Amino acid sequence: MISPPPLKDKKNYTFENTDWNLDWCYLRHPNTEHYQLESDKLTLTGSDVTLDVPASPTFIGLRQKDFNATISADVSLTSGEAGITIYMDENHHYEMAIRQEQDGYKVIERLNIGDIKSTEHEVNMGNKQHATLVIRSNQERYSFLFQTDSEEILLGTAQTRYLSSEVAGGFTGVLIGLYASGQDASAEFTNFKCDYH
Repeated sequence: MISPPPLKDKKNYTFENTDWNLDWCYLRHPNTEHYQLESDKLTLTGSDVTLDVPASPTFIGLRQKDFNATISADVSLTSGEAGITIYMDENHHYEMAIRQEQDGYKVIERLNIGDIKSTEHEVNMGNKQHATLVIRSNQERYSFLFQTDSEEILLGTAQTRYLSSEVAGGFTGVLIGLYASGQDASAEFTNFKCDYH
């Protein structure tokens, strides 16, 4: 029997080939009732705790191991907000997410750098509650895209250096996180992939 390569040598990470208990991590002390972890699917229930505070939002993440990566997931949202975050700490993180608003759903790109918190771009999705979210990274930039039935749309980009330890401080490095926020927010993540190249 051939054993799988050590985790550090892996180039492709999915729900199916990672261990929820060994490879993934939370922020501080999670409310385990908000996480439904399955072999090929993740269901998150949000709360009022957001990524912007030093508490325990509904978040689970993998450490980013290389600059050159493509991260993607299919996200289905019932209510609130959910998506992928590139997370250094509560003051330094970028999001690509689906958000429910009064007139329907939007895909957003949001940047949080110190005291600056800005929704950079958003696209109306009408009543469509799901999308494939994609983040591509290299040494200089993260690019935020989403896929519709027929095309891939670039929402925007952001510099990697604002999440670096030189700018943000700290020593833990960046996490690739899946999150949900908003009271009674509910989201399902499938087809998660993190491919290093």
